Amino acid sequence: MPTKFKLTLEGNAYDVERREGLMVVNGVEFSLATKENQILIAGTPHTVKLGAGVAEVDGISYTVSAEGLEEPPQARGRRAASSNAAAEAGALVAIMPGLIIKILKKEGDRVEAGEVILVLEAMKMQNELQAKAAGVIRQMNVKQGDNVEMRQVLCVIE
Repeated sequence: MPTKFKLTLEGNAYDVERREGLMVVNGVEFSLATKENQILIAGTPHTVKLGAGVAEVDGISYTVSAEGLEEPPQARGRRAASSNAAAEAGALVAIMPGLIIKILKKEGDRVEAGEVILVLEAMKMQNELQAKAAGVIRQMNVKQGDNVEMRQVLCVIE
C-alpha cells in the first residue's frame, strides 16, 4: 500500500506520508496511533468515519479526495470489472486494503440498507461498511483479524 499520497481537504492540498507511528503532513510530523474506536493524532483523540468523498471527524463532515492511493493500472482494470459485478450481485467489497477489526453480523442475519455489517481498519482509521440494500447475508467471507485487499468480496447479501 502506498505510504505517500496527496490529500485534498475542503479544497486545500496536503502532501501526506505515513510512517511507523507517524503521519507527516507537508513536512510536519505528527504521532499517530489508534485507541478503541479513535485515532490519536499528536496524542489528541479523534473519531473518524470515511465515506465516498467525505470524511467525518469528531462529528464534522469535510469534503475530501486523495491521489496516489490507487492500485497499479494492470490490477485496477481486472479488479474493477469483477468488483462492479460483485457489487451489483449484492456483494459487500473492501473499499481499501486493511484489517477486519469487528464483524457485527453473521450468515443468515437479515440486514437493512445502511446497516453496518463490519468494521475495516485502514490507515489507522476505522471504516464502517454498510449494506447497500436490504436482504439476508448468504455468505461471510472474512473473520475478525483477517487482512483484506481492495475490492475483495467480504460478504454476499441477497
